[in-house]
Amino acid sequence: MAPPDLEYAPPFNTAFEQMNTNIDVAVSKFDEVVDNIRRWAWMLGVGGVWWIKSHLDEVRAGLQSIIDKVNYALDHQYPVLSLITVSFSWVHDVKTPVSELSFQTTEPANENLYEWTGAAATAYRTKAGQQKNAVDETVVKAEFISGWLFGIAKENVAYAVELAKIVTDLAGKLTQAAIDTATVIDIPWAIDTLAKSAGSLVTAGLDNLLTIGERLVDAIGDVRDLATQVGDHSKLPGGRWPEAVRG
Repeated sequence: MAPPDLEYAPPFNTAFEQMNTNIDVAVSKFDEVVDNIRRWAWMLGVGGVWWIKSHLDEVRAGLQSIIDKVNYALDHQYPVLSLITVSFSWVHDVKTPVSELSFQTTEPANENLYEWTGAAATAYRTKAGQQKNAVDETVVKAEFISGWLFGIAKENVAYAVELAKIVTDLAGKLTQAAIDTATVIDIPWAIDTLAKSAGSLVTAGLDNLLTIGERLVDAIGDVRDLATQVGDHSKLPGGRWPEAVRG
């Protein structure tokens, strides 16, 4: 299995590649549908043109709402990638190396130290215990921060993948409509089909995006938990590493 950072970043980038490609296709094919209607307008009559225009306006509105979502997502692509990177940096660069110190802080360098007694020995063991507690607490905090960042990044990935799916499906429906409206006799049927299918797709897609967005807000809303975790200085007095030697 690929590491989580490699598991999530490629699908995220792929989703944006699909968005970029298929939103252009969707816009191009919508314009092609409009051109086909204009070419055959003289045969469709005033009533027919009005009916078709009203349905195309619905499709245009749905397409525009998706374009707006894509543009917003494109503006935030790289910050999300940074979230993924930073999340795993907390694991690789902080949690892992610091956790290796946990055993070392209380392991005597010499076996004879186990026989050490007296005030100095007690002070040493107290200091060693404080150092170990600080190490273990740092590991816990690093894991929490990593998980918090990753939770936000993961929901952003889910959002991008869902949006890419909507754009791809919409581009497919508009492509088919462009083919179907090339023949005047098929135009009313093609526009009716396009309006219904595109409308259902956009509505369902936006509902899914809303659900993902709500989960994202919940993840970000857990910032209180983050503040609580970071603000707990019980084992890191004053937010600093406990001193082993005073002087």
